[in-house]
Amino acid sequence: MVTRKYNNSAWLLVLPAALFFVLVGFAPIMAAVNYSVQDSFAGDQFFWVGLDWYRQMLRSSEFWGALGRTVLFSALALTLQFTLGIYVARKLFHVQKRGELFIALIALPLLTPWIVVGFVWRHAMSPEAGLIGALGSSVGFAPDLNSVLWVWFTILAMDTWHWAPLVVILCYAGYLSIPQPYFQAAAVDGASNWAVFRYIELPKLKKVLLIALLLRLADSLMIYTEPLMISRGGPHVSSTFLSQELIKTAMQEFNLGEAGALSIVYLAMMVTIAWILYRSLRPLNG
Repeated sequence: MVTRKYNNSAWLLVLPAALFFVLVGFAPIMAAVNYSVQDSFAGDQFFWVGLDWYRQMLRSSEFWGALGRTVLFSALALTLQFTLGIYVARKLFHVQKRGELFIALIALPLLTPWIVVGFVWRHAMSPEAGLIGALGSSVGFAPDLNSVLWVWFTILAMDTWHWAPLVVILCYAGYLSIPQPYFQAAAVDGASNWAVFRYIELPKLKKVLLIALLLRLADSLMIYTEPLMISRGGPHVSSTFLSQELIKTAMQEFNLGEAGALSIVYLAMMVTIAWILYRSLRPLNG
């Protein structure tokens, strides 16, 4: 019987990275937990309050309103981006003419910083100076960022322009991994385009789509910079999302206890979503 000898000293090489992860990841979480169960006086005296901040947060109409708007935004944005992303990737794959060149061009919005995206789209919607605003005004649909409808339209269009390319790239890579004999057999059987998409392409893209869903869902639930640049959370609170509510509670109201509780709930929500999607991926990995 051959016994394998392990070099346990190799763990020392992992130790610096592990300590760094603890410092930058675990320590802030523990700080948020600490704030969420205490109240402070004068910023340097803390008193144990247990779960009071969590109860106050769950009774807050601002929290539920921001959560509802965040979930609605994520649902609308992901529906648009996945529909558009799958459609564009499918067209690029089946045309097979300079598909890689188009992918490179489509990827350009992904290189744009969040704050620049918000700034550019805010000015683009201006009826006086913006291209989209001027075109809208010429046909009688002048954009008005004081309107709830126009603000939501702008934020959704901006987020789709920024992140739909990620879905296109991932789906295009998924299409390239599908063996050609599947399509050849479908052609021999005379399968329609819808049948090919439903029974061949969609099942083979499932893993890629779940990965894209994890990335985009996490990002859309944490959206902050772009709507802040577009509308500052207005009109009123119509575009104030959960991330903005968290920053407002912590940095403007200086309510560290409720902000800590909101952070922990936010984290728990994200971890739960990631775990569900991870469990969905495991059967696909065999």
